Amino acid sequence: MNKKSNCLIIQIDIGSGTQWGSKDTINPIRDIFIPSVKKYCNKFHYDYSLIKESVYETRYGNFDFLATKNKHYSFERYFHFKNDYDYTIYIDNDVYIFPDAEALPEFEGLRNVREPEGNSSKIFREVNNLDDSYGYFNSGVTFCDNLTANKLASYMIGRLDKKNRAKGKNSDNMLLNEFIIENKEIFKEIGCEWNYMPFLPNSKIIEKPNFFHFVGILGKDIINKLQDKNINIEYFLKKLRKK
Repeated sequence: MNKKSNCLIIQIDIGSGTQWGSKDTINPIRDIFIPSVKKYCNKFHYDYSLIKESVYETRYGNFDFLATKNKHYSFERYFHFKNDYDYTIYIDNDVYIFPDAEALPEFEGLRNVREPEGNSSKIFREVNNLDDSYGYFNSGVTFCDNLTANKLASYMIGRLDKKNRAKGKNSDNMLLNEFIIENKEIFKEIGCEWNYMPFLPNSKIIEKPNFFHFVGILGKDIINKLQDKNINIEYFLKKLRKK
């Protein structure tokens, strides 16, 4: 990314800290994963914001837009996408960034990583009458330029105001994929090294990811099992990356 560009990286840590985790999951997220993102920002001189208060709760009160209360916390990002930064990048708090990760790539518009083929992608295509060429993209790492960040924020908050929920699974991830359908001209897929999800079925194995995502229930179960066995999570990640 151009060194003259100003970039904001956003994460969320409200309440339990993650929509899928247990109490055992929270400590590694706060002690290892979030600090890894902060170190990355310091290394490349990106601004960083950790959201700890719910704008949604203050403005709307009831957590009645998405399927569960905790899913609303992922939605919080959109209240912070309207800003003056050249680029806004959102990263889930269950993402670990390796110390030697590359700087953010040059891009325009919206960029996300395609999820491995699974139940969510099938539901998405089915409810939207799409053929198999359409991917289902993970919202856990989202790259936006300024115009796109503002457009995406207006779109999402507009749907919230109208209670226009996603088809299929009632999640922020499904909403993002509906936005992508409607805005194909500004969207481009990026490589899975920027949101590596190896614990999902049908995942493609790569040698040197930048961002490692413990996505979903399975990812959180692995975090907890590593702790139960007293296995250092950063050591585990380094060994896994070398295979």
